[in-house]
Amino acid sequence: MTNQELQLEIDFGILTVAQQERVDSFIKNQKDLVQNSIRNSNAIEILLNEGGFIKGIDYENTIKVKTITTEKRFCHDDFKADITYETVEGSISILYKRYDSTSNKIVTQKGYVGKTSDKLECSSITPQYRAYKPTTLFAKLVENNNKAQLDYNSANREKAVIDYTVNKYKTLFPKANVTVGKDYYRNYKRNYIEFPIITVAFESGSYIIFKLGYENDKEFIHKKFDAVEAKLNAIEILNLYNNQ
Repeated sequence: MTNQELQLEIDFGILTVAQQERVDSFIKNQKDLVQNSIRNSNAIEILLNEGGFIKGIDYENTIKVKTITTEKRFCHDDFKADITYETVEGSISILYKRYDSTSNKIVTQKGYVGKTSDKLECSSITPQYRAYKPTTLFAKLVENNNKAQLDYNSANREKAVIDYTVNKYKTLFPKANVTVGKDYYRNYKRNYIEFPIITVAFESGSYIIFKLGYENDKEFIHKKFDAVEAKLNAIEILNLYNNQ
């Protein structure tokens, strides 16, 4: 940049030829990005429709073109310019169901969907992060939504059994402290699996922990502690057992 060009830019904000070319290139690149994004989202939407997805129910497309007028700094070329260019905002997402244990509701969430050739990918509803045929991905969505309903039903069945059992032991033993908690076991994959427990504790320190069944009155002893027996020595315990 010559001194005269620099002075014109300072005095009047006039861009040099090179700077104007840089601005024009940026605007064109943005327009190309927008067009590519629109083409890609349209292609995804076509595949979704072919797979059985219904717009507004199973997916949404909020992509739209937005025109921005702002002052932009071109750092590499070290100048600023007021420019108007296009950009794209929004996304195309699959709408899927999930059971939220905190609110005890089935909620709708959005999962990013991408395209690879004539296949679609949405890791939010598939066990593996890979592309599936549209009809297969739709089947995964149905399976996912059915699981959300099953999780909701199971949680509320469990809650009903817990409430019934707590009330049962509070009524039978009004002086006892009846509480709900969690315990766990490790499955064959060495994963920790939680399950609810109900503890009936007495002033003596003795307690029984129940593991619940799938129905009312099907609970069974999971753990127990006898505070009186714990104070006995071996001979005293043997005599106790001998007298039973």
